[in-house]
Amino acid sequence: MGKSSPSPPPAPDYAGAAAAQGAANVETARLQGRINNPNIIGPLGGQTVTFNANDQPTVTQTLTPASQATLDAQQRVQRSLAGLGEQGVGTAQTVLRSAFNPNLPGLQTNIGNAGQIPQTPNLSSYGQASGNLGNDRFGLQSMGGKSQIPPAFDALYTPDGNQQLKGQETRTTGFPSQDRMLQNGTGVSGFNRQPPPMLDNARQNPQAPELSVYGMAGAGPQAGQYGYAGGLNTSNIAAMPVNAGMTGQQAIMNRLAPQLERSDAAMRQRLANQGLVSGGEAFENAMISQNQQKNDLLSQAALQGIGLDTAANAQGFNQALQAGQYGNQAIAQNFGQGQAANAAGNQAVNQNQQAALAQYQAQLGGQQQGFGQNVTQRQLGNQAIAQNQQAALQQQQAALAAQNQQYNQLLQGAQFGNTAQQQSLQQQLALRNQPLNEIAGLMSGSQIQMPQFQGYQGANVAGTPIFAGAQAAGQAAMDQYGIQSANANAQNAGLYGMLGTAGGLAGMKYFSDRRLKSNIDRIGTHPLGIGVYEYDIFDRRERGLMADEVEAVMPEAVMLHPSGYKMVDYGMLT
Repeated sequence: MGKSSPSPPPAPDYAGAAAAQGAANVETARLQGRINNPNIIGPLGGQTVTFNANDQPTVTQTLTPASQATLDAQQRVQRSLAGLGEQGVGTAQTVLRSAFNPNLPGLQTNIGNAGQIPQTPNLSSYGQASGNLGNDRFGLQSMGGKSQIPPAFDALYTPDGNQQLKGQETRTTGFPSQDRMLQNGTGVSGFNRQPPPMLDNARQNPQAPELSVYGMAGAGPQAGQYGYAGGLNTSNIAAMPVNAGMTGQQAIMNRLAPQLERSDAAMRQRLANQGLVSGGEAFENAMISQNQQKNDLLSQAALQGIGLDTAANAQGFNQALQAGQYGNQAIAQNFGQGQAANAAGNQAVNQNQQAALAQYQAQLGGQQQGFGQNVTQRQLGNQAIAQNQQAALQQQQAALAAQNQQYNQLLQGAQFGNTAQQQSLQQQLALRNQPLNEIAGLMSGSQIQMPQFQGYQGANVAGTPIFAGAQAAGQAAMDQYGIQSANANAQNAGLYGMLGTAGGLAGMKYFSDRRLKSNIDRIGTHPLGIGVYEYDIFDRRERGLMADEVEAVMPEAVMLHPSGYKMVDYGMLT
């Protein structure tokens, strides 16, 4: 029953295919030359391409009569311009024989003397502003180079008006006094000049009143003077249980328990009368419903008992709370009356102190007025000094502006001379270059313009791939031969029917790709649930499976052949 191996296909004629390919390429090259180089006819002329026996191209360009006449005229003009250029060469040679000598004056780099810059005026000669108003004369005392700040209400004064602090540490500003600066000769502005004489039209700082002579504010009632607020007495609050040793919840539950037991016994009796026995589905469902109702009654009774106990306890607590609040209100009333009496006494003391302070502030206002007048007088003197200094500075600025104006005039005159010298140099250079420019203008006149035609172009057109086609056909024949030989060898090795013994099919793989089969008919169903078919493959009728269907249910039984077609291991399917 063995199947003989197919005959191999004949080998392709590679030499003949190569010769045919070469001939095709030559013919293609001839065709390319004629396709890509057409004859051209335009408004200015035409171009003709011809080929000799050896396919050598000849390009001939011909102008129209009008274009040819224009070209001839352009050539005549170009020859005339060239003649004029030759005449200009002699002129240029004459100019260039002599060395270039502009004979110009030198550039001016010195603008002369614009005058001397005036010196800055000595502003100290007009006086020096001073800010020293005499601290000791207005109630401030200099101590060790620091200005002392007295407290407002805790101070004593000596008979001569000097302030002395009492019971507090002296506070200082930390800045050097102006008196010491003037003694050192530095002054406010840093010049070695003494300030004007000190003004003496402000009075001494008034003495602050002693407020303690008007009495001291009381501290008010002492804590606990009228008693302390008592805590909440809960000894009389009703106990939680309704009866001794029993809560309201327990009483309700004790009353409900016999009722629930009777209802449970009655339910069991009714179920027994209906023929339902314990353990049956109907009996269990009925008892579940009975227990749910029992739980609802128990929950309701528990909530009712808890509410009863909570209400009794809250009532007792409220009564004890009201009793405690009544006693605390009495203590608070007494304490408030004591505070009101003390506040009235303190108000009287404060009123007397405020009157004394008002008088003291009026005296301070008079002292401040005198101080302000001194400040105004000193400012007027400083303003006069500043006005004189500004006038001196303005006079110096005017002198500086005049000197700068003279300098700018001299600078502009030098720049004008240098500009004129540069313009003269440019004029002489232009006259020297004029002959050369004329020659260049003549030689760069109108150029001859020829009509532009398409140049000869080659193009690459691939020849017929005869040799490649022969190779592909030979390779396809060899692939088909390999498939047929492999399948014949597989069948000769042990396959005489698709459903043979497992020992004969184990490890045997056969082509079952749907693309290799034709005239396919389904004839049955495999135990795996896939179809069994009859089909034509490799010029014979066979039975078997489809590789794509086997791959869907058992992919490990399918493999891919190097040719690209799928094979099935039938031994794994038995």
